[in-house]
Amino acid sequence: MAPKTCIDIQVITIMCHILNNEQSERFEKFVYYVPPEIMVRMFEKYGQRWMDTENNRPHGIASLVNHEEYMVYLDKNKLLTHRFIFAPILFFEHWWLYVLDVEKREFFVLDSKNIVSPSDERSSMNRFASNILDQLRIWAGAPSIFDEGSCSLLPRYVNIPGQPNETDCGVFVMKWMELIDPMGLAASCEANKGYNIDKWGEPKLQEFRKQIVAKIMLSKDNEKRMETIRVLNEMRNIRPAAVLRSPYIRSSLIS
Repeated sequence: MAPKTCIDIQVITIMCHILNNEQSERFEKFVYYVPPEIMVRMFEKYGQRWMDTENNRPHGIASLVNHEEYMVYLDKNKLLTHRFIFAPILFFEHWWLYVLDVEKREFFVLDSKNIVSPSDERSSMNRFASNILDQLRIWAGAPSIFDEGSCSLLPRYVNIPGQPNETDCGVFVMKWMELIDPMGLAASCEANKGYNIDKWGEPKLQEFRKQIVAKIMLSKDNEKRMETIRVLNEMRNIRPAAVLRSPYIRSSLIS
């Protein structure tokens, strides 16, 4: 999480876990966050060649070695009941975010570098991503969202402010996971008017990095949470730095 460094996959995996366990209507009833490992491994193994030429069907998640080790961390009930699935993805050191609207069968891409697909390869992989998420829901016991004879959804890119550098794509993804209202994505794609959200410069992104570290360290799932709180309190008494005075940190400590 140091400045000007790419975000590690474990950080976003932890954020998915934290958000999935937050007690609010958004996270408990509507939005489920799929940790990135399965999709990352499927992209790395198949890329744009995701159709099995022997049977003319998409390659299945079961083709991954030890895929059960990743599936055990998924929540079948939320895959079945939640309308929106958020799926962060890392490929060639770049993060972006997929959002699946199960009810309306719409699929969105939020990419801090691109407001349209940058290549035919990416377009193909985006469709593969929709298939992977459908496979996960079928594994959980849901019916396929695809029409008969189809195996993917055509993704829609969301026009959204992008990153000012080469390293903060993962920060964008994590903040989008928290802030994006998925109900507004379809409307933002109409006439390409764009999603209404602030444009973040580097100072704001560095602040976000500190907030994310605090969120992870102060999570109730962190075994060293109390030790972290003690150290932060000591630091505040010695030198109340701006980050420790922020409402974000104070509210986290109180809770």
